[in-house]
Amino acid sequence: LSPGGKTERPHMPASIFVFADLHLGRPGAPGLDWALQELEVAANSGATACVCLGDIIDRNAEASEFVPQARAVMAHAATLFGEVHFISGNHDTHHNLDFPPEVTVHGTQVHTFHIGNTTVLTAAVATDPDPRRLQLPPRRSNRPVLGLLHSSVTGEFSKGTCLPLSVAELQACEADAWILGHVHTPHTLADAPFIGWVGMGHGLLFHPDTCHVTRLYY
Repeated sequence: LSPGGKTERPHMPASIFVFADLHLGRPGAPGLDWALQELEVAANSGATACVCLGDIIDRNAEASEFVPQARAVMAHAATLFGEVHFISGNHDTHHNLDFPPEVTVHGTQVHTFHIGNTTVLTAAVATDPDPRRLQLPPRRSNRPVLGLLHSSVTGEFSKGTCLPLSVAELQACEADAWILGHVHTPHTLADAPFIGWVGMGHGLLFHPDTCHVTRLYY
């Protein structure tokens, strides 16, 4: 362990790990054990920061059992990564989630923050459904720019409206990649730059040195 209590990892190029749609409490969802193992694999793959991009818990989950599980996931992430961020999805709005202080919980208005040299553009979901059409700013940074949204985009892969946007609107921001939550299968909407959903039971890595997005396999 390092002096701060985090596990020492071999030196690898830094990346940002993004997962979404864990849906704790939903029958057939990946579950707590999968999440804890996936976090370990991501850290061992060189990720130095972690983002949960919404729907960590299912709207119909029994809060007394699964809110503590959600906390356990984020607490474990805090032991593995230098930064941990949470951006709520539509299902999360049904629960009072309580995370450790090391986890940065993001607000529902469009804003940017930094992970290392990467500028991250995001807005959390406010309601279920959330029909807001966000006004996304153009690129203003020479840093790598990563967009993160829990969004149904144009809705062809989703039953519910959630921060609807067109692919053209996302591309107009000139981000180096857009990683999305909400849709449970890992669809890719565009390749250059990458625009696509993480998917349930999957994880993505954003590599600031190349601005590429790769899937995490184990």
